[in-house]
Amino acid sequence: MVDRDADSAEREPDPFATPAEDPTPATAEPGRRDRKKLQTRDELILHAARLFDANGFDAVTTEQIAEAADVSQRTFFRHFPSKEAVLYADTDVLRERMRAAFDARPADEAVTLSVTHAMMAITNDYPDDRDLRYLQARLGSTSPALSAYARAVVQASWEHELTTAIAERLAVDPLEDARPEILAGAAFSALRAATRQWFAHDGRGDLPEVLRRALGAIARLDARAI
Repeated sequence: MVDRDADSAEREPDPFATPAEDPTPATAEPGRRDRKKLQTRDELILHAARLFDANGFDAVTTEQIAEAADVSQRTFFRHFPSKEAVLYADTDVLRERMRAAFDARPADEAVTLSVTHAMMAITNDYPDDRDLRYLQARLGSTSPALSAYARAVVQASWEHELTTAIAERLAVDPLEDARPEILAGAAFSALRAATRQWFAHDGRGDLPEVLRRALGAIARLDARAI
């Protein structure tokens, strides 16, 4: 099989296609080599989602994903360490978006309200990414391995980032003061509960609104006690 990094023919829009994070500064145009890498990454994300949707997560191999994208398995692993990582390819983007939303809030704002705004930033692209979020929820409900990855890798990295942000806001050491970790943990419990509720209704509701309601329990806490 030929390892292809050349430009591919134009395709019809796909519900699982997600924009790749561009590592270059906004003012700089990526070079030809970088464009090829980003295109290959997008192709892997797209074909992985299609295969997962059709066959389930556990039945699909990294070799099949690479073959569908017309690249070698070695090329796959240059972009992603695992098939779990390709399904959650936007993990870093969403973590940075969440942190930026928290940091943008007024320093004297109730921390619970700042946490709510930060968590809502995770769903900023809904409904554009609705199909991907539903696919992640559906596959996670049937694959223990994927569910564990989502919890132990994806959400753990987000929760750590939020814990750090809250600790900096409160000017405390999270290893000595439990409040940042407790509040961040509550926020991600709300995210998991909202996602399960949304998925239980076949994704027909508005996920951001479901999440907002779940976070409402946190936002109503006495900020002075936090």
